[in-house]
Amino acid sequence: MIAMRGIILTMALASLAACGSNDGGGNSSADSDVPSGAGQAQVPPDLTVDNSQRQVPVMLPSPAPLSSIPAAFQGRWGMVPADCDPKRDDNKGLMTITADRLSFYESRATIGSLQQVTPTKIQGLLSYSGEGQTWKKATSLTLQDAGKTLVREETDPVSADTYSKCPA
Repeated sequence: MIAMRGIILTMALASLAACGSNDGGGNSSADSDVPSGAGQAQVPPDLTVDNSQRQVPVMLPSPAPLSSIPAAFQGRWGMVPADCDPKRDDNKGLMTITADRLSFYESRATIGSLQQVTPTKIQGLLSYSGEGQTWKKATSLTLQDAGKTLVREETDPVSADTYSKCPA
């Protein structure tokens, strides 16, 4: 029994010796051979940068179907200031938007389907007619500058036109 206690005591002392400090006997990091900060997580200098460049999917809200063009998009829109002059009959850059149509100098577009993408963007398939022809185009309307500017984008061919809200 005494021999067993001796073995246990020897093992305990050996374990404590293994956990002891470096030759300096102190607890100062200056006496340590381990570099400072070793074993600690390194914080990147800029936490807004994803250095691993992982792509994280972001779920966007589904566009909501609309039955008419929202009021914020309606009104008279001109490409140049002269387009907004109601006394002129040559305002070729004027676009008038109502709840159910877009009217241009020589053509009209009615809603085929319409969706609200964001509070400032709608998109849809519009049916155009003018000068004896008819066609369909995917079209988006985006409000900018607190509703003072409207961008109309179309596909096939890709085009974008910028309009300014005409004074009431």
